[in-house]
Amino acid sequence: SEVPTGAGVSSSAALEVATAQVVKALGFSPDVFSKLGSLEVIKACKDAENNFVGMGCGILDQFSSAQGQAGKLVFLDCRDLSFKLVPFPGNVKWVLANTHTPHALVDGKYNALRAACERAADAFKVNDNNITHLRDVMTTKFEEWKGVLDGDTARVARHIVYENERVLAGVAALKRGDLPALGRLLSESHASSSGDFGNSCEQLDTMVKLAQGIPGFLGGRLMGGGFGGCTLNLVQANKAEAFAAELAARYEKETGIKSQTIIVATGNGATSGRA
Repeated sequence: SEVPTGAGVSSSAALEVATAQVVKALGFSPDVFSKLGSLEVIKACKDAENNFVGMGCGILDQFSSAQGQAGKLVFLDCRDLSFKLVPFPGNVKWVLANTHTPHALVDGKYNALRAACERAADAFKVNDNNITHLRDVMTTKFEEWKGVLDGDTARVARHIVYENERVLAGVAALKRGDLPALGRLLSESHASSSGDFGNSCEQLDTMVKLAQGIPGFLGGRLMGGGFGGCTLNLVQANKAEAFAAELAARYEKETGIKSQTIIVATGNGATSGRA
């Protein structure tokens, strides 16, 4: 695989889904696993991450590894698992920049953030009994109710509430072809991750800062769960190679660490190769 391991790019989910498809194709446990539909396979892979690895992740990584399509982005509703494929234009590229800072989500930090989100949702439920998750809280209501939360929990919850709004705005920007707006939303997302959610780190913040001002750069953020690993940068296609080289050079000069920058594209999800 060309997927960097331990770099926050969902290599574990990719491995889980690919392995599941191999098991299906080889006919192991024919009365059970080989008869599972695509959604059941995705859920089984998530369960492996949650219950075997011990990381309380959601389903996005496994879902994308199974349902992704070349030239499109996955817009997933994690409540009912409905999804849409949003066309991604060919005049921009994604550039992955590896900080080479170890990325690990099973040391308790990710699960602690998830617990903070759950506490916030429970606290807001007093105001509206229909609230089950922070996705049910609009930004206006968050600003009205945030006083019931302690400072740390409020910052974590603020990131989630506003991030949900940024996702919707990002999809709308893609649909109308407003790539500068999409880039700004990515950069705003990183600022919120760093300042509010707390899943960035010095090296990720440095990589994002160094990308500013390089020709072709539209915006960028930490990749995946954060806590090290990579940044994801939206770059004009005709400047992607020069951007990747310049960002790597800037990072090495700043930190003394040789970065790995890769121009990546959306691809098709893992399949068994059988009809």
